[in-house]
Formats: sequence, structure tokens, C-alpha cells
Amino acid sequence: MADASKRVCLVVPCYNEADRLNIGEYRRFSGGIHFLFVNDGSSDATGELLEKEATGFASVLSLEKNSGKAEAVRMGMMHLKTMPVFEEIEFAGFWDADLATPLEELDGMLKFTDGICPAADAVFGSRIYRLGSVIQRSRTRHLISRIFCFLFRTLYGIETYDSQCGAKIFRKNVLEKAFAEPFISRWIFDVEIILRLKGSILVEYPVSRWADIKGSKVMKLNNIIVISRDVFRLWKKYV
Repeated sequence: MADASKRVCLVVPCYNEADRLNIGEYRRFSGGIHFLFVNDGSSDATGELLEKEATGFASVLSLEKNSGKAEAVRMGMMHLKTMPVFEEIEFAGFWDADLATPLEELDGMLKFTDGICPAADAVFGSRIYRLGSVIQRSRTRHLISRIFCFLFRTLYGIETYDSQCGAKIFRKNVLEKAFAEPFISRWIFDVEIILRLKGSILVEYPVSRWADIKGSKVMKLNNIIVISRDVFRLWKKYV
């Protein structure tokens, strides 16, 4: 991962990830990426795992109680701004703890900003089925995602193919605008970020690999009612 050369710090929100967190894979990339693990009030052994295995090569922020992924990411981003490494990096981002998006994709995202869209303020991973890609995703989750993307386009005018992929990086100058204020939505805060960054240059990068990891906590059928409520709460505030 020489291209990253520590230009990036990734916030990794963790809630009860003790059985899924591949610390060895993160350590393998630690020479090129800074990591900030946020233990979001886990009730399993996540905290102990991070303190034992991650502190040698990464930073750990522990929250006393579970606040949800949106707040864990937000607090991680705000904490990152107080860390010495913040002066060294060019981008800050967040990444799903289960590595559904492999860390190798970060290299492509950075090359995308360097060679194709150097003016981009943020790059969002996007799970687009295409020749050569390996996107392992259940049909149900894909269908739900397409329905909500249609709603986002209709209600907010957001021309995004995939707002919910858990791999995103941002230039430092937009972090305050994107993360300073607590999010309205617990589940679709990614969309709220897009609404907050209106006027900034946001681009989608089609990832080559993505896998639907067993145990994922987002976009399940029993969350649709909550997500639908948040859709209209965002419309009321931002539109």
C-alpha cells in the first residue's frame, strides 16, 4: 500500500466486533494507513481485543456507552482533529470494521483523486456491478438499497448510486462541515453527510471487491420503518 504513504487516517467504528475484527489484516496495512478504532460501548470483548492487539500500531477511542455507528464515526472524526497525526494526513475517512470493503481499495480511491478527480473533496466507495468486479451482496439488501437511492434522488436530488457503502474518505477542510454537528439519522447518516456537503465536490469510486459479511447490523428488513422515518426527518431539515 505504498501509494497511501500515511496520507490517510481511517476511523473504524466497532460495536461487538470481537468475533469479526481481523486485527491482523489491519496491522498488515498499518505501514501506509493510520487507524483510529472507536469502541462504541461494546458489551463483548471488543474493548479488550483492541487494547491488547491494536494499541501497538493504531489509536483507540473508547466510548462509555453505545451511541450507534453515526455517532461513533462523528466522535472519531472530531477526536482525530485533536491528534498529532492530523497535521500529517491529507484525508480522513471511515471504514466498516468487518472489512466488507477490503483495505486494498483505498489505494484505488487515492489514485482516483490524484489522476482523475484531483479537485474532489470526498470519495465514496460504490458497489456497482460491472465486468471484473466481485460484489457479493444479497439480493434483498441490493433491492432495499436501490429503493432508498430512488427516494434519495426524488426527495433530495442526490445523484448517488450507492450512498451506504462503508468506505469513504474526506479532505480535512470539509470535516468540520460534515461531522461537527450530531446526526439526525442513526442509519442513513451517509446521506446526511451528502446533504451537509452540498456545494462540495463529491465523487463515487466503484470498488472492485465487496462482500456481504455475516452479522452486518445495517439495512436489514426490520430497520426499514426506522430508516423511512429518518428519510423524512432529513427532508424536513435539509430540503
